[in-house]
Amino acid sequence: MADTLPAVDHDPGGRGSLTVHDRVAEQIAAKAALDTAGVRLQASGLDKLTGRTKPKTHVSIAAGRVRAQVDIAVPWSYQLSAVSAAVRANVTFALSHLAGLQVDGVDVAVAAVTTNDATTRKRVQ
Repeated sequence: MADTLPAVDHDPGGRGSLTVHDRVAEQIAAKAALDTAGVRLQASGLDKLTGRTKPKTHVSIAAGRVRAQVDIAVPWSYQLSAVSAAVRANVTFALSHLAGLQVDGVDVAVAAVTTNDATTRKRVQ
């Protein structure tokens, strides 16, 4: 006696739905921005408490379409237009491929230029 498996519907829409909340899309966008060369995490003690860390994201999702605003911090000597374009591309890719959203636009604002790089000066001990 052979067991038969039920027929599989090859249309993903026929099996259910995916709902991506704004906060999840914001986290995806922030991670994609932070993974971009030239973007630095900027957070001091008080900034962490008040929510003023960079990168900071805001997204608006409606009917499977998303528009994102990303504020970033870039170290001194990086070309701002090149870093902004790379952030735009990475955030668009992440939101479309990871969340399955159609990206209408990604606005990038350089909110801070930092004077230290990943190789910051060590404190004197």
